[in-house]
Amino acid sequence: MNVTHQGESRHYRTVWFDKARNRVRLIEQRLLPHKFKVVSTADYRETARAITDMIVRGAGAIGAAAAYGLAQGARAFRRGGLKAFERHLAKVHHTLAEARPTAVDPLNAMRGMLAQMTGDTVAERQQQALAAAEQFAEDDVVHCKALGQHGEPLIREGARVLTHCNAGWLAFVDV
Repeated sequence: MNVTHQGESRHYRTVWFDKARNRVRLIEQRLLPHKFKVVSTADYRETARAITDMIVRGAGAIGAAAAYGLAQGARAFRRGGLKAFERHLAKVHHTLAEARPTAVDPLNAMRGMLAQMTGDTVAERQQQALAAAEQFAEDDVVHCKALGQHGEPLIREGARVLTHCNAGWLAFVDV
């Protein structure tokens, strides 16, 4: 979505990953429409808190936030071999899963990521974690666009549509 903020027009996603700083970046949805702010989470615990506190909302968006949080936690691991890494990831997964325990997308995102993290070394799995998180986010964009394309012919010009739960651009990664 293109947003004009402080006189500058820029494309934003609801949630994205800052690879250089190992941070998850999110649009602070609780302040909208009165104020536009981007939040940066320093670790997976802060990312989980952003999900719990509803800084980010909507199935696809919180799924991507959890996926990026798992990658963030994986990339922060520095000491030990694969067994220690797996224990660390289990803790990260649990923290993110508990952030919104009734939500399905975060669990599906992380389950899919863990299945793709099959490398022989910690470094390989860390790389695979971020690649899998990015893929989840991209898939969310594709699914959101397809939903709009399939639904558009069903809605007549001038129709009023009442939505509940998971509606609108901010509920997904991007459109």
